[in-house]
Amino acid sequence: MPKPERHVLVCLNLRPSENPKGSCAAKGSEGLFDALKAMVKDRGLGGRVIVNRTNCLKHCSRGITVAVYPDNVWYGGVRPEDLEEIFQTHLREGRAVERLLMPDIPWE
Repeated sequence: MPKPERHVLVCLNLRPSENPKGSCAAKGSEGLFDALKAMVKDRGLGGRVIVNRTNCLKHCSRGITVAVYPDNVWYGGVRPEDLEEIFQTHLREGRAVERLLMPDIPWE
């Protein structure tokens, strides 16, 4: 397998329910991760894109957080219904999905 073109990190961090920042896991990131990983594999990008789970990406209040490297693109508030657009626009065509970009806010 050649070196992948992109590496997608999906936050699966879980905090206690009373934590004011919330957590990506509580917002359904495990299912989102599974769906994106399957989408990449099933649609033929498995040799070019790696999808990995990760712990906290430091934007829990804006989760589900997804980061794409080497593009240094950060998405916030990602929902399962956004995956098709991320897959097609960013992973296949190479353009960031502007409406999902993480705002330039301080790291939590």
